[in-house]
Amino acid sequence: MNPELEKQLEALIGQINNKEDFDAVRDQLLKRGIESLLKAEMTAHLGYEKGNPATEGNQRNGFSEKTIKTQQGGQRIKIPRDRKATFDPVIVPKHQSISKELEDCIQLLYAKGMSNSDIIDFIENTYGVEYSTSQVSVITNQLLEDIQEWQNRPLEDIYPIIWIDAIHYKIRQEGRVISKACMIVLGVNVDGQQDILSMTIVESETASSWMAILDDLRSRGVRDIFFLCSDNLPGLDKAIEAIYPNSIRQVCIVHQIRNSMKYVSYKDRKKVMSDIKGIYKADNEQLALEALDSFKEKWDSKYHAAVQSWERNWDNLAAFLNYPKEIRRLIYTTNIIESFNASLRKYTKNKKVFPNDNAALKSIYLAAQSISKKWKKTRFNWSQIYNQLYICFPGRL
Repeated sequence: MNPELEKQLEALIGQINNKEDFDAVRDQLLKRGIESLLKAEMTAHLGYEKGNPATEGNQRNGFSEKTIKTQQGGQRIKIPRDRKATFDPVIVPKHQSISKELEDCIQLLYAKGMSNSDIIDFIENTYGVEYSTSQVSVITNQLLEDIQEWQNRPLEDIYPIIWIDAIHYKIRQEGRVISKACMIVLGVNVDGQQDILSMTIVESETASSWMAILDDLRSRGVRDIFFLCSDNLPGLDKAIEAIYPNSIRQVCIVHQIRNSMKYVSYKDRKKVMSDIKGIYKADNEQLALEALDSFKEKWDSKYHAAVQSWERNWDNLAAFLNYPKEIRRLIYTTNIIESFNASLRKYTKNKKVFPNDNAALKSIYLAAQSISKKWKKTRFNWSQIYNQLYICFPGRL
């Protein structure tokens, strides 16, 4: 520090005898600091120091006063003016009651599930700035434009693999609270880049609502999907066939195991699980069928419903067995998208009930952006997987 400046600072500190003195000195330092920065900005704007002749006709034109909000409350400052009124200060922007930093802060807090009133309290306590609930809503509503643009953005023409799943939220509608589904599509493109393709709130998760979402993907440019991985939602086969007839549906093996174990008593679970493992760990479909026959012979009389569910859904359950192990690891389960949904829940769990669909969508969208580093990535070992897909789907890549 400059010795002269240090001496002045010590003299200033020597005048502080209590908290009131400290607050007064701090406020004056803040005021002087901001005003000094504004004067420096004006000098840079005009291109000459105060007292020197004007270079291009523009010159200083006194000051205007403005009250700025700080952590300590309101602070009246002088802002320099220029004759042509072209000076637009950076530290205290013209005609703005909120900085970009505060806007970003509000949107981040909204993403983390805080209510408007909680956000107002936080901003006031942290920044000393007061906002009404309507002002916070205006800021977060700016997102709706971004969300709409994101929802309608063009997609690539081929996604070798997509995963679909729904996450449910309580949303107020026409005076009552109902459960609605946010339908989410996660895909991998031909370069192995993983991304969320669609997020849509619907009344309920049905095959017809998924068909509408798949049709939306098609209208946004997706002409081919090799594998569509999902849970075992009834009627989904026909919905997929109506939009992407050449796609292979893979029902999540983990979901199937969970559903099977519902019918099994606790004392038999280890044995049944061991026999089920023999089915989905088989090297090929023929060996898997043999394991299924063995499973049926052993458990059909006791757990017929569990055995029947494997037989009834066999084509969709066994699809992954016809492909190399690298592809199998990607498509045999929907864990990828379920992990994404679990991360969303961490951000939105504080919102017990959303006032409307838009409020829910804003929160979900912001949460998705906040965790984007975790899911927006290139799949491991993609070059090998790509070559396998190229051979397995000739003429489609």
